[in-house]
Amino acid sequence: MIILRNVQLIEDSQALTSKRFRYTLEMLKVIKLLKFFAYFILFLSLAIIIFLDNPYKFTNSVVLKPPYEIDPVADEFHHSLFLADLHADTFTFVDTFMEAKDYGHIDYPRARAGGYNLLTMSIATKIPFGMVFRKPEGIDRFGNMIKVGAFSSLEPPLNWFSNYARGKWVIENTQRVVEKNPEQLLIIRFREDLQQLLNESAEGSDRIGLVLSVEGAHILEGNQERIEDLFTSGVRMLSLTHAFDNEYGGASEGIQKYGITTEGEILLERMNSLGMIIDIAHASPNLVNAILNKSTAPVVYSHGGIQGKCDIDRNLQDDVLEKIKANGGLIAIGFWGRVLCGDQVSDIVSSIRYIADRIGTENIALGSDFDGSVKTIFDASGLGLLTDGLLQSGFKKDEIKRIMGDNYARVLWQSLPIRNTQK
Repeated sequence: MIILRNVQLIEDSQALTSKRFRYTLEMLKVIKLLKFFAYFILFLSLAIIIFLDNPYKFTNSVVLKPPYEIDPVADEFHHSLFLADLHADTFTFVDTFMEAKDYGHIDYPRARAGGYNLLTMSIATKIPFGMVFRKPEGIDRFGNMIKVGAFSSLEPPLNWFSNYARGKWVIENTQRVVEKNPEQLLIIRFREDLQQLLNESAEGSDRIGLVLSVEGAHILEGNQERIEDLFTSGVRMLSLTHAFDNEYGGASEGIQKYGITTEGEILLERMNSLGMIIDIAHASPNLVNAILNKSTAPVVYSHGGIQGKCDIDRNLQDDVLEKIKANGGLIAIGFWGRVLCGDQVSDIVSSIRYIADRIGTENIALGSDFDGSVKTIFDASGLGLLTDGLLQSGFKKDEIKRIMGDNYARVLWQSLPIRNTQK
C-alpha cells in the first residue's frame, strides 16, 4: 500500500514537472516572440533613420514639379479669392512649417505662394502597417507606424505608447509655432477668429488661419471626457474613424465596415453640443448614413473622391451626395491619384464637375491631403493650376469662388462657437 502511494506521488510529481516544463517552454516562446518584435521595431526605426534619411521626404512627392506656369489672368483671379483646404497632415510629422523646404507638399512660403488663407491641419495618431501592406479584405488595427516614427525620432517616451499623449504633443507643437509667428499664423477657435481672418484676407494679409483636426476617435483611448479637453486645446474637427474599424464605428477601408456604435452615438452628440465638426472622410457607408441621419450640424468629407468617378472603397458613394447637400455639409476633393483614378489637374476638375452636375457647387470644397504620405498632383504653390483648370472647364467665377474657399468659410461660421459663450 505504501509502495503504491509512493508510486502515485512520483507520478503526480512527474506530471507536475511536465506541466511546469511545458509552461516554461510556452513562456520561452512568448519571450522569444517579444524579443523578435522588439528587434523588428528597432531595425525598422534604424532603417527609417539610416536608409530613408527622411521618411517624410520619401513619402510626399508630386507629379508636376514646381515652379508652375499659370495663365496671368487666371492667376490674378486666383489671388483675389479666399482659398481654403480641409486637410493637410504637415504637423503630424514635422513642426518646421515656417521654413521653406525642397521636399514635401506644403510649408508657409509655398502656402502663401499658392494664395492659401486657411488650412486645416490634421493630426493622425495611428497608422496601422496594413495601410502600407493592404489586404483585399481591408485594413486591420495591427501596428502603428506613427509610434515607430515617434520612437525613431526620439520623441517623449509617452508618445511611444499613448495615442492621446502623441496627439496632445502635436497640438502643443502647433500652438508653439503659432505663438512664435503671430503675424503669419492664427489658430481658428471661435467665430471671431474666422471673422478676423476673413477681414485680413480681404485686405491682402499674408496671415494664414489654421483649423486643428484629428483623424480617428481612437485618440481618446476609450475616455470620452477627453473630447472636451481636445476642444479646449483648439481642435475643431474630428472623424470617428481613420483607416480601420474602431469602438465608435466602421471605416471605409476597415474589415467589418459596420455602422455607428453606442459609443459612437454618444460621441457624436458630444461633438454636436460642443460645436466640433464631424468628418466622414474615412467612415464606412453604414457609418456615413448613420452620422448624416443623427447629426444636428453640418458634416464634412474632408478629403477623398467620388465612387462615380473612381470606384474604390475609400471614396464617397454617389447616393450620399444629396444627403450631404440636405445636411448643409461639404465634400472636399483630394489632390492625389488614388482617389481620382488619374494624376492630372483635369482629374481634380473632373471630380468637381461630377458633383456639381448632380448637386450644384455650394457643397464642394478642397481637401488636398498635402503631406499625407501620398503623391499629389502639385504642391501648395501650384494651387492656381486648379483655378485655371476650373475656368477652362467652364465653371463660372462665382462657382469657383465657392469651391475654392467660401463654402468652407460658411460651414465653419455655422459650426464655430462664439468666444463669449464658451464655458
